[in-house]
This record gives sequence, C-alpha cells and structure tokens, in this order.
Amino acid sequence: MYVCVCNAITERQVRAAVDGGATTLDDLQFELGVATCCGTCAATAAEYLPGGRCSSVCQATSLTHPTAVAIADQTGPAANSFPIPIVKAA
Repeated sequence: MYVCVCNAITERQVRAAVDGGATTLDDLQFELGVATCCGTCAATAAEYLPGGRCSSVCQATSLTHPTAVAIADQTGPAANSFPIPIVKAA
C-alpha cells in the first residue's frame, strides 16, 4: 500500500525505516521524503512509528534472565571418550 502518493513511498519502505531506527516523523522525512510535498500522509506515516497504531516495534519494559542451574557431577568415562578405536573394514 502506498503511504505517500506524492513521493511513491510504500508501507514496506516506512516499516523498513522504522525497523532501521527511525523514531520520529522527522526521521521518516529525512530518510524517505514522506510528508514533504502536500503533507496529507503525515498522520498515516506517524502511525508506523514506535507507539503508533501500526507499529511493528515493541517497547521492552523488563527483561529477566533465567537463573543458572549447576550441572550434575558425572563420574566415569563419557560415552564418546577418546581416543576412538580404529576398526578394520570388512
């Protein structure tokens, strides 16, 4: 779908710019030229920015890391211990 008809800018291009780091309408105007002619598309383009209705960028509020778990002490030879014996082919 075209977001900006004047400059032939598609929804895909706007999403790519936002995924690439654009966070404001000024960023989109600089990178793509969106809303630089008649300005009718400014509101639609802004919907793709972080926090907008069509945004694909998620806001991470809290990240947790799992607690490390100790590996059980294993005694004895491993199942694939070295050196591996060489067997003659039949």
